[in-house]
Formats: sequence, C-alpha cells, structure tokens
Amino acid sequence: MIFRDELDRLEAEHDGLTVHRLHTDVDGLLDLADLDTICHDWRGRDTYACGPAPMLDAITEHYEAEGAAERLHLERFSLELGGDGGEGGTITFRTSGKSIDADGATTVLEAGEEAGVGMPFGCRMGICHTCTLTLVSGKVRDLRNGDEYDSPNEPVQTCVTAAVGDCTLDI
Repeated sequence: MIFRDELDRLEAEHDGLTVHRLHTDVDGLLDLADLDTICHDWRGRDTYACGPAPMLDAITEHYEAEGAAERLHLERFSLELGGDGGEGGTITFRTSGKSIDADGATTVLEAGEEAGVGMPFGCRMGICHTCTLTLVSGKVRDLRNGDEYDSPNEPVQTCVTAAVGDCTLDI
C-alpha cells in the first residue's frame, strides 16, 4: 500500500482522521454505494481522486447523480501511446493457461484482461511498474518508444507493450 507508514502516522496523530483501507486484490473494488457507510457526510466534504480513467469516470457519475459534483476534484493522468505498435499475435498467459489473439495496438495488459486473466496493474501508463510480468518467449514492443524486448525471463511492463508476433508471459 503506497504511503502506508505515513497514513498510519497521520491517523495516529489526528483524532479526526480515519483512514479506510481497501486492498482491491483481497477486498475487491470500492462500491460507491458504500460511501454512506464509510463516510456518512461525504456529500459535504471535498473529495480528491486520481487513478485510472474508468474509476474516475465512475466517481464523477456518482457524484453528479448525488448532487455533489462541485465537491469532487480529479487529477487525470494520460498517456499517449505512439509508435507503430506491434504486429500483434497470440499472447499466451502460461500459468493461467489462457491465450488470446491481439492486434498490435492492444496492450498485453488489455489483452490479458480480455482473456479473463487476473492481470496486475496500477497506473496503466508505465510509471509504477505494478503490471510488470516475466516474458517467457516471443517479443513485445514498448508503445511509448518502440523498444523491443525478446529475452527469455525479461521483465516487461504489460500496460505499455504490445505483441510482436506470438509471445508467452508468466502469469
């Protein structure tokens, strides 16, 4: 959990601060309908959120529906994936036994999610490295800069790479 120690310290130092911990890998995603239980007066508080676009879109829709949009402050990160992409190919996820055909513009992360693989991710823009998996075989291309990776056991960031032919990853 990012900033765990700092959040624990702040919560201990400030009686009026309660940190709600939700570990999505264990607890699942936050259900916005639970906000009333987590913080009964959330509609009257300023809320700051940053994260993946689908999450921010859902929060915006919820706040608008509840008449609290003026209290919501968002920071959206975006990533321009350029380059020529990959050639596409069949991406195999070795441990899960799943495979999917992907075009050269679809990231390995997106392909894995579409195939039903529980892919690790964080920022979805190549900053946090949470999505890094081991390339078992084949080749992928970094869509940010065109760099190619084809060494067995090489770590690759799935959120910014696409298949260049058939490839296998260890998940």
